[in-house]
Amino acid sequence: MAKKRKREDQELPFVALMDTMTNVVGVLIIVLVMVGISIASAVRKVLSDLPPVTPEEHRKLVEEMKELPPPPADPKKIKEDKKIAEQKLKKAIEDLKTIDTTSAESQMKFMDLESFNKKLEDARKLRVARKAEVDKLIAEVERMKALLDQTPVFKPDPPTYIRLPNPRPFPEKPNETRIFVAKQGVLYLNEKTFIQPILDGLDKIKSQFEYKEVKIAPFTKMLTQVFGNAPAAQQAWPEIAPFVNTFQMDQVALTYKALVIGKLPATKQVISAIGDISLGTRRTMPVVAEAIVAAVQGNLSKWTALEPSVDPLKPIIKATSSGGKVSFTWGAKTIEVKANAKDVLDYFVKDLADMPGFKGRSRDKVIYDAFKLQAVLERAAASPMMSSSSYTFKPSLKPGIAFIQLELTPKAGGGESLEQMRSEGSNYQRLMRGVKADASGVAIFQVMSDAFATYHEARRIADQIGVAATWEFLPKLDLLVNVTTYEVQRFAVTTVAPPAPAGTVPAVRIAAPKRALD
Repeated sequence: MAKKRKREDQELPFVALMDTMTNVVGVLIIVLVMVGISIASAVRKVLSDLPPVTPEEHRKLVEEMKELPPPPADPKKIKEDKKIAEQKLKKAIEDLKTIDTTSAESQMKFMDLESFNKKLEDARKLRVARKAEVDKLIAEVERMKALLDQTPVFKPDPPTYIRLPNPRPFPEKPNETRIFVAKQGVLYLNEKTFIQPILDGLDKIKSQFEYKEVKIAPFTKMLTQVFGNAPAAQQAWPEIAPFVNTFQMDQVALTYKALVIGKLPATKQVISAIGDISLGTRRTMPVVAEAIVAAVQGNLSKWTALEPSVDPLKPIIKATSSGGKVSFTWGAKTIEVKANAKDVLDYFVKDLADMPGFKGRSRDKVIYDAFKLQAVLERAAASPMMSSSSYTFKPSLKPGIAFIQLELTPKAGGGESLEQMRSEGSNYQRLMRGVKADASGVAIFQVMSDAFATYHEARRIADQIGVAATWEFLPKLDLLVNVTTYEVQRFAVTTVAPPAPAGTVPAVRIAAPKRALD
């Protein structure tokens, strides 16, 4: 009974093992089946997702595969190459161990490490210094960029009209229109047009400007300068006062003084004759008086020095003394007189002064009362007739000037700006067309130093219209018109250099350039 029990105990583990193995195999089979099913579904999915391939595409893929590079080397060959490389590396290491480094080590001993460190430190300092300089330059560049960004964009001025000069002769009798060019614009003035209405009014009453009753007061300062003191001037006044309407009083006073000093009669007849002779010889009265005094005293050189001829081979004046007689020649007429003071003086006062060209020469000469003329001009300046003018004026009397000057002041709106000038209907363009229409019309541009831009534009317009023109500098805008038609007393002494002695070579004078159109 006991043995049977033991045999059963030994058989049970084997059976259990077999059951377990059977279960494991069954599970593996089931897993394999599931994996197969999964792979089959995956393959079906991949194949279903792949696009269909045509025979042509398949053939093309085959050709591309043939063109691919051959596969890399055989792994076995790679392993063999690696073993060979490792052997060579070991051999190179062994060779390096046997290299003799004694010479290199000996050279290293001569190297000064401190000097290398010092050089390295110097190089480092130099680098720092240069870096500071570069930083400054970079900062300056940035600053300049900032300034450049703030700088407004330059816009050049519009082009300026510049013309080439075209010199042409000036008209013989020009009708001049002055164009005053300032920075803001232009003013214009035609002296003839402006002053002619004034002169027409003066001509109607010019007899009122003559001296009727002359007083010494306006001439006192001048006569005192001539005679040296006021009593001497007062003494000479009755003799010279009658000439106030004919000659400048300073010339009469100097003539009177020369006659008195030469001990010749300073009568009205003698002074009148000297005045006529001075007009005929184109010399001043005092110079003629001194020449006559010298001739009376026996010195004929001063008289012959008044020769008016420009041809030395054809003199007009001749005077010789011989045998107690003096022979005077004027032109083709010769007169011989006794060599005494009376007869020589009579030649000048009676004979020469009575010849054609001298006789009555001063009869038509009139010098007007400056104060009367000034008063009339002041009334004219305030009259309604001047309301249409672009200027107001004030008469000015200056010592030393033998005529009255009108000081002009432009009225508000009398001129035109650049913008106004450019309009075809502007007063400036109408004026230019009027100058163009006048055969003798000339526009004279008087330009101030800061007004050339304005001048260029004004001249461009004038050239387009075809105006004959020229230009000159204008230092300052002082507008003066001289009333030269009426000569007045100048109340000042004017001296003229005496004529050069006979035989003196005249000084070479360079004439001023003639005016021309440009």
